[in-house]
Amino acid sequence: MGTGNTGTKFKALVDQITAIGFDWHSGWIIENSKRNKPFIDNSIRDLPRPTGPKAESAIVISAGPSLYKNDILARIKRSGFVGSIIAIDGSYLGCVKAGLKPDYVLTLDPHPTRVVRWFGDPEYEKNSDGDDYFKRQDLDVSFRNNSIQQNLKDIDLVDRQSSGVRLIICSTAPATVVARVRAARFESFWWAPLVDDPAKQDSLTRAIVRETGLPAMNTGGTVGTAAWVFASTVLNIPRVAAVGMDLGYYKEDTGYKLTQTYYSLLNRVGEEHIHEYFPEFTFPSTGERFYTDPTYYWYRGNLLDLVAASKTTLYNCTGGGTLFGEGIECLELEDFVNMA
Repeated sequence: MGTGNTGTKFKALVDQITAIGFDWHSGWIIENSKRNKPFIDNSIRDLPRPTGPKAESAIVISAGPSLYKNDILARIKRSGFVGSIIAIDGSYLGCVKAGLKPDYVLTLDPHPTRVVRWFGDPEYEKNSDGDDYFKRQDLDVSFRNNSIQQNLKDIDLVDRQSSGVRLIICSTAPATVVARVRAARFESFWWAPLVDDPAKQDSLTRAIVRETGLPAMNTGGTVGTAAWVFASTVLNIPRVAAVGMDLGYYKEDTGYKLTQTYYSLLNRVGEEHIHEYFPEFTFPSTGERFYTDPTYYWYRGNLLDLVAASKTTLYNCTGGGTLFGEGIECLELEDFVNMA
């Protein structure tokens, strides 16, 4: 129900996101890929394939608000799920604290100072100076209220829990993340992002693959989508569910100022018109209202296109958000776990 009430200006901005993201990240992704080349020992080609129940089904754990609001992690733990658990970087610590040890953790974002926080940041105070990103929207209340002390605990926890977890790390990972995961001794398997058409001679994807020798994987622009692509096409797991994949915000709980893109939108369109850039959706099974922004709307479209092209079903066990449409089956987490 509801695909968002979007106007011409909104759609025009969405159409620009590919170019905006490319311009924003292009310098980082080629520079980071070159710098990371000496650390690339294994690629996703070298991954041992899962066997038994772990080859039959998987749950991709994204980090949207529903992950905590709907008590998803505890429910996975109680369910006794025996398939593969694939966390993204932003949900990894939450999984560990809930007693879930992911089989895989996937990281993508090249941001030089923010992403390392998900693995415990040895230079957190320096990296967060003047940046209110986590203070505005971090879903881990204990971290938000006592970030310095909690970060120290996170460093220790990751160091103790990294053994046996396979890190699926993008060639574009920033130096902060690479240094941290090496110190924590994750077993790392690298890949390159498919950021443009590799058939073109001036393709950035082609340049990264040539530089690193890595296989490229489609990301849909976000780590959660990349994790679904990884489960479906690299691990070849036939039945994949997603949780915490809101691709939007709870209308009743989250003001516009707490969204990831509020300030950039404010600068672009002004306060008078900013409400026009947060279209609303109604989740089909609950009637609950959500809203999204141009970036999440773009991510949503990319994922829907990839699912449709794959001719498979993505089981959305998030319990809310904006991810519904062709190829998406929304159902309760426990119903997915109990599927034959």
